[in-house]
Amino acid sequence: MEYGTVKAENRADETLILNLEGPCELRLFEYHPEWIPSWTSDADPLAAFYCEDGIQSRPNVVDAVRDDGSKVILKRIDLETEELDIGLFTSSKPVSDDPRNCCVPILDVILIPACETHAVIVMPLLYEHVRLPFRHVGELLEMGVQLSKCLDFLHDNNIAHRDFCYYNVLIDPTRLLPDGFHPWEPGAPPEGRRNMYKTFKWKSRWSVRPNRYYVIDFGMSQRYSKREGVLALGALGQDRTVPEMSNTVPYDPFPMDVYQFGNMLLRTLKGYYPTQVTDDLTSLAKRMTNADPALRPTAKEVATEFDRLSEKIGFFGLRERIWPSDFPYKFLKKLMVMLGRCVYPY
Repeated sequence: MEYGTVKAENRADETLILNLEGPCELRLFEYHPEWIPSWTSDADPLAAFYCEDGIQSRPNVVDAVRDDGSKVILKRIDLETEELDIGLFTSSKPVSDDPRNCCVPILDVILIPACETHAVIVMPLLYEHVRLPFRHVGELLEMGVQLSKCLDFLHDNNIAHRDFCYYNVLIDPTRLLPDGFHPWEPGAPPEGRRNMYKTFKWKSRWSVRPNRYYVIDFGMSQRYSKREGVLALGALGQDRTVPEMSNTVPYDPFPMDVYQFGNMLLRTLKGYYPTQVTDDLTSLAKRMTNADPALRPTAKEVATEFDRLSEKIGFFGLRERIWPSDFPYKFLKKLMVMLGRCVYPY
């Protein structure tokens, strides 16, 4: 594990990183005193919207490039949480060698001088897992198999994620988007939004399989000494529809993870026209979201069911087409997809 230091300028939100002494180099976008907006020399009145350096990043995170040329994300984390401890645990051998482990790896830890409450972690630049459509049944099952096994891996190590939700799942974009993408505008090429509908290119998951999914954001996660008898408090995370979630009545956080995963599956499946396989997945997801935590399957049982479904339908079944229901496809658009053409954004 490499360590570095970062010099930070204190703003009200304490998120502006100016200079980095370590394994990463920041883009000269808003974080450097000599930065000049590229759109100031552009006659287009909308240049600030289109230009690469006009696209804003998110609070507490910024993109950078490592010495080896790989693109990464730097995230400021609170050291009062278990995010760093859990991240280092899942990123270190022998745990990192577990094939079920698809937790985002921590590549580096950057210490902030004179700051004992926060640190910066370096992670690979990944892509929103549902930004691009699923084209085949096998793509859905590939995601489900990996995520269910990762949840089983976490629970086997007594880790409750507590926010195993829609926006905390990403995909490795290396082969999916060989020409790259803008880290803060996933539907645009690295150069920015100008002509993005013509220049943004991507490949189907099926054509570049196997794909690798990652679970991120362990800021709410907790690692326990055991699984049995564990109780937690807190109504937190993206999905607060979990029936037992409470700020006052203790609950078991492990079935909550299963519920949130099931709800994520339901949300994804809702966007596609049904098939026999998607119906089977919907049935599994509904069992995972049972109002009674005791009646939900465990993460291990969910992983076993995904494996069973994958083996049941076989290779040709995995190739079955699925189509988004939110964006109806007419014949010409379907033909373009079947010919392997890129259809923006779906």
